[in-house]
Amino acid sequence: MKQKIKQTGINPVLLAGIVFLAAFSVRFVNLQIIKNNPYFSHPTMDEKYHDEWAREVADGRVLDKAPFYRAPAYSLVLGLTYAVFGRGYFMPRLLGIIIGSLSCVLIFLIGMELFSRQVGVLAGLLAGFYSMFLYYDSMLLTVYLEIFFYLLTVFWLLKWIKEKSTRAVFLTGVFCGLASITRPNFIVFIPCVALIILLALPKTPIKSRLHQALLFIAGSMILILPVMLVNIIKGGDFVVIAWNGGINFFLGNNPDSNGWSATAPGLESTWWGGYNDAIVIARQALGKQHLLPSEISNYWYLRGMNFVFGKPLEWLGLMVKKIYLLLNAFELSNNQSIVGFKEFSWLLRIPVINYAMILAFSIWGIIKSGKNRKAAVVVMLLCAYALTIVIFFVCARYRVVIVPFLIIFASYAVTRLIQKIKERKYKEPVYAVLLISCLVVFFNTDFYGTHKVDHSKIHISLGNRYVESAEYTKAIAEYLKALKYNPGNIEAINAAGNSYFLMKEYGKAEFIYQSSIRRERTVDALCKLGLLKIRRNDLDSAKVYFNEAISLKPNHPEPYYYMGLYYKLIKQPAKAIEYLDSALMNNPDPQYLSSIYYILGKTYQDIGDNEKSAMFLKKSEEVKGIRKLVLE
Repeated sequence: MKQKIKQTGINPVLLAGIVFLAAFSVRFVNLQIIKNNPYFSHPTMDEKYHDEWAREVADGRVLDKAPFYRAPAYSLVLGLTYAVFGRGYFMPRLLGIIIGSLSCVLIFLIGMELFSRQVGVLAGLLAGFYSMFLYYDSMLLTVYLEIFFYLLTVFWLLKWIKEKSTRAVFLTGVFCGLASITRPNFIVFIPCVALIILLALPKTPIKSRLHQALLFIAGSMILILPVMLVNIIKGGDFVVIAWNGGINFFLGNNPDSNGWSATAPGLESTWWGGYNDAIVIARQALGKQHLLPSEISNYWYLRGMNFVFGKPLEWLGLMVKKIYLLLNAFELSNNQSIVGFKEFSWLLRIPVINYAMILAFSIWGIIKSGKNRKAAVVVMLLCAYALTIVIFFVCARYRVVIVPFLIIFASYAVTRLIQKIKERKYKEPVYAVLLISCLVVFFNTDFYGTHKVDHSKIHISLGNRYVESAEYTKAIAEYLKALKYNPGNIEAINAAGNSYFLMKEYGKAEFIYQSSIRRERTVDALCKLGLLKIRRNDLDSAKVYFNEAISLKPNHPEPYYYMGLYYKLIKQPAKAIEYLDSALMNNPDPQYLSSIYYILGKTYQDIGDNEKSAMFLKKSEEVKGIRKLVLE
């Protein structure tokens, strides 16, 4: 039963407009502020992946990535934006804040449906000013679409509970399907909502209930089925939506997992390096040179499950940690440092409300929602989604998806407590303050030491960004800042050497690389030292460095690429082709592809195979990668 809270007399349409304008205004101000952010026009990590995929979509290569490694909905939307408005980064970010503002309106409408207009308005306005929504709405990430489709799913489900209309149950399915092809976690909603539909009408004949449930499932499959068929027909593999689930499951379920980071021993921490390692390790473990993406995913699922069942107590301890991180106030970064990003927006640094306060008040709101059936449905879905987060790993961008509903329950708690105080019924407010205070303290604890910010990584990331725009002096300055925080950071040392290399200050670069390998011998430093030897025509020494790099990490494509270059220079085309083929088999970073194809094309040209030469040279142009180094 819905709690009786006094309704305001203002027209709901006007209230929705106020919520939208407030949310959009603050987001637009933030968008103007971050235009000077160095990352605004240079996406990084997952943003970069979405950007590159969207550019393929805008060029008409919509299905080239099938079977999809990641759910395709966001990149398709981003690609359509590029196709209509051009390849700039302002319009897609503007689209994000518009959709984010509409989500605030949906939060208002759902809050009003569950409780009252007062609750809806408060929830909508709190969502409008919540800093993590402002942050993610301006990013080239899936988050704002996930939240939008989640809210629409719940909105239409509540409509169905109220009206029992065919349209409502079908649209619930459609938006659940859209949510699923944006973030596959939402597939868990399909059985949950179907169960809700079957149980929500106990006095209705089972045939009618089954009909409604099947309508919901049909609505969901209208979006999911085409994606699956593209994966099967175009991609040649049975993948329902995306095949990154296995590696993500392993990252959150292995003996070395910290419960929040998308890294693991044996996997490179870079985006493409980790992706490449996941493929190559699976191939080697299964003894096959070619694996279907689903086979790679299943391999990593199996490794994760081996840990779950092989060390159940250790796994349960990890699950406890992940639940704690889900509840904890600290925002764990995933794509880039949230703390570092806030340095470029004073608006995001304003401490309006934080996650701990929202969660603490929402718990009181959930407790006091009593026999409100609609609220119970929302809580069920919220818990189901939270479970999908904990099963994998916890970070801010995954957790923020449940915050809209926490805000609604928190707003209900605040509104209810204010009403109790007005009625001079102080018992509940006193209990509430005690519980909420204890919860806020607990949510701000740091039992696992996750609150420490690694400032060296922030500066390395910023330095890498400056390298992309050839601002090497700025990049070096950032790497030096990183080394002040962590003097032994090999990544920062090598990155500084790479910057000097690109500036053609080869003496300084060599000095830094030699310093680096005295601390730790890495593929990056060894390969660059080999290249420096090639530039000095000391080819024998170059070969020694490249061979050591291959021995150090046989799965890494970079040293094979450089060894292929070495053999081309000493006019051994057969060996050059062998190593360049090995580089391709080890899934090189796209930035190397153009160079590998180019050198293969030139090598085949040297031996008179004009057909293969033309093929690889054409591929080189098509890839349009960054030619890291093509020696003239």
